[in-house]
Amino acid sequence: MASRPASVAPTLKDLARLAGVSPMTASRALHRPDLVAEATRLRVEAAVEQTGYVPNSLAGGLTSRQTRLVAAIVPSIGHSLFSDMLDELVGTLEAERYETTLGISRYDPVREENWLATMLSRRPDGVVLTGIEHTARTRRLLLNAGIPIVELWDYTPHPLDVVVGFSQEDAGRAAYRHLTACGYRRAALLRSDDSRAARRALGFRRAALEAGAPEPVEIVFPESNPQAGRGREVLKELLQRAPETDAVFCSSDALALGVLAHAHAVGIRVPDQLGVMGFGNQALAIDAVPALSTLWVDGTRIGNRAARALLARMRGEEASLAVDVGFETIARESTDKTLSSSA
Repeated sequence: MASRPASVAPTLKDLARLAGVSPMTASRALHRPDLVAEATRLRVEAAVEQTGYVPNSLAGGLTSRQTRLVAAIVPSIGHSLFSDMLDELVGTLEAERYETTLGISRYDPVREENWLATMLSRRPDGVVLTGIEHTARTRRLLLNAGIPIVELWDYTPHPLDVVVGFSQEDAGRAAYRHLTACGYRRAALLRSDDSRAARRALGFRRAALEAGAPEPVEIVFPESNPQAGRGREVLKELLQRAPETDAVFCSSDALALGVLAHAHAVGIRVPDQLGVMGFGNQALAIDAVPALSTLWVDGTRIGNRAARALLARMRGEEASLAVDVGFETIARESTDKTLSSSA
């Protein structure tokens, strides 16, 4: 039986010959189309379509010391805030002809560290991390890499390179102040064990201390636990430990929606007997019954500002090193006692 002849992948020279241009012009049309005439670009694109040519990005990167690759990691894509942020980040980078390789840390800094070590071996032009808390090895790897770094979602005046986010602690303070402004006096915290939720809880507790109130009761569960049933379980535990609680600040809207559902199931009136506040302003928050009060962070804005800062740094331009995009308190019926008292 005759062996099948090996196919030969078309080269840049093949592409250039078909398009009637030099290999340098063909390469420029592929990688910097803004630098060639439109007619030339169209001939090269037609030749690519005809030959099935695939550019060797590694070879090009070795020549220019660029790979046009960005490595980005987020804790999860299950939350709309992270997915909105990531979608904007990837889209903005793609418009400038950068590809993004995505990692998911699952809120584990060691997983982030291992992912980063693998990604740096591929020589990305830039790195995007979620959060400002990293292992010592992660920090060494990043500093030794000597490439632009953007940290997302959190805020610090002293980033590794560039940070675009908001103060988690200030968000927690705002949640406590909203609940007290609505007339609640014994608010509790229901949260996952990830570091960002912990810093919001710190701000919440400090606001209570500043107001001269007792330290809020806090129910903490592992982020790795299944989401189904979380609201029911944490509310049951809270009612056993602190039945006098009259409001809760939840670490996510998903958790708050579960709390609302269980409160309804056991006959707790919201917001009369229990105020419920979430975090994230997810799509279902406004459709809950009653509509969910929450804190909103503009993930799309964070993704856009981060991508533009990274692009500037990769071009060797100046960029704002610490950008605080802030957050907004969204007051709805789940914490508004006046609606039910007037009904």
